[in-house]
Formats: sequence, C-alpha cells, structure tokens
Amino acid sequence: MRKKTAVLTTIASVFIGLVIKPSNADSLGYDVKRTEKGMAYVSVGNRNANVRVLFIHGSPGSHTAYKHYLADPLLQEQAELISVDRLGYGQSSLNLVSSIEQQAAAIGELVDKEKANILVGHSLGGPIALALALQQPNLIDGLVLVAPAFDPQLEKPKWYNLIADSLLVNWALTHDWKTSNGEMMPLAQELTLLSGKDWSRLENIPITIIHGSEDTIADPGNSEFAMKRLNGERHQLIEVEKEGHFILWQNAPLIVQQIQQLLNQTR
Repeated sequence: MRKKTAVLTTIASVFIGLVIKPSNADSLGYDVKRTEKGMAYVSVGNRNANVRVLFIHGSPGSHTAYKHYLADPLLQEQAELISVDRLGYGQSSLNLVSSIEQQAAAIGELVDKEKANILVGHSLGGPIALALALQQPNLIDGLVLVAPAFDPQLEKPKWYNLIADSLLVNWALTHDWKTSNGEMMPLAQELTLLSGKDWSRLENIPITIIHGSEDTIADPGNSEFAMKRLNGERHQLIEVEKEGHFILWQNAPLIVQQIQQLLNQTR
C-alpha cells in the first residue's frame, strides 16, 4: 500500500510539473530583496526583534511555501521573518545549483551577526539548513527541520528521476521541475558529503526534527539517520502519525509551536 501511494504521488507530481507554471515570487505582496549572490528573499515581522528566523524551502519551491508562517501574528511580533527563493528558483538566479554547501553559503549571507538566528527547513531545505549551521555554528541558535532528507541510501535517484532526466521528458518540464530533478540526481552524493562532516559541532544547538510517519517522498528513515548522527541532549525527533511529506502545510500549528519554543529560549 505504501509503495502504491508513493507511485501515485510521484505520477501526480510529474503531471503537475508538466502543466503548472512556477510560483510567482510577487504573489504574497511583499517587497522582494536580493543578496550579493543574487538570492531573492522577503522580510516581514518585527525588524527590531533580537531574533531572525530564516525559512528554507524544498525542491521545487519558493519563499511562498511559508506564506502562512510569514503571516502568523505571534511569529511576526516575536521575530524578523525571512523566507528565501533558493538559488535556481523564484526571482533568484535561475542557474542550477545542486551543491548543498553552495546553497547554504548563499543563504548564509542573511545570517545576522547581531541577532539570534533560527533556521527552518523543509524537505531539501532541511539538509541545507543543517549545512548552514555547520558553516556558522556560532551564529545559529536553533533549527526546526521538517520532513528532511539526510540518508544517502534512501535518497538515490528514483525511477521517475531517471525518466525526468531523459531528453524526451525533460524538455516538457517547467523550469522549476527541471531544476528540482537536477537537484535530485546528485542528492545522494551531496548527502554523503554532508554526513562526512563533524556534526558534533552542533551539540549545543537546539534541533527539532519533525517527520510524518506516512511520508512517501522523504522516508522517515531520513530523520532516524540524522538523529543517530546528532545524538545530543538538545536534539529531538517528533514523529507524527498519519502525516506525510506535506506536514509543513497540513500541520502548521505543530511547527509554529516548535519555532515559538526556540524563540522563547533565545529571547
């Protein structure tokens, strides 16, 4: 049953990739800004707060993936909220950047040295957030990772990635889905590089991983893999029954609650 659900989800995703245009980076009505490396982002909330929350979307996606979080009144009051268009998406530079390290470094320009910084990453945004924390461990004060991908063995190219990578299908995909598949093809190698780094540097950073037990896109085993590498007193895994990969939108209150807990610790 699980395999059947995964196949149906994949077929639906491929169909969407053929007919749906990329999300409009202006659709939320916020002013879009850019970093020196050409990454677009929006900034809302309390700019005078001593905490900055950086939201990192998955693959494909844009800053609009976090529209409900950006509009949350309590989050807006407690922190400055920034949601990015990762390199390759939205209004950022549209060249494919499959390197997790390079994606993290680009977002790292938005880490504020004068504030506490909390990272929230969904799907591929999870390992990118963790890579950023490894790059700047002294400036990151907490992570919330939602349905992340970490295990190289679980993230090898799937049959549908191979099909999408073929010339016959690839030409018909929208830019976002071409870019997404371009990220998926070398993902196992990228995660192998990430897993080889010294995660003990994150020992003192609070990290919460949230994963749905019925996730057929990023297997829950990804989070179990990460927890074995983290294994710190300030690290926790919340596995949610009957939730899938889209828990970011289907159970936003749970994720907001975890973000607020980190905010309360850093205020």
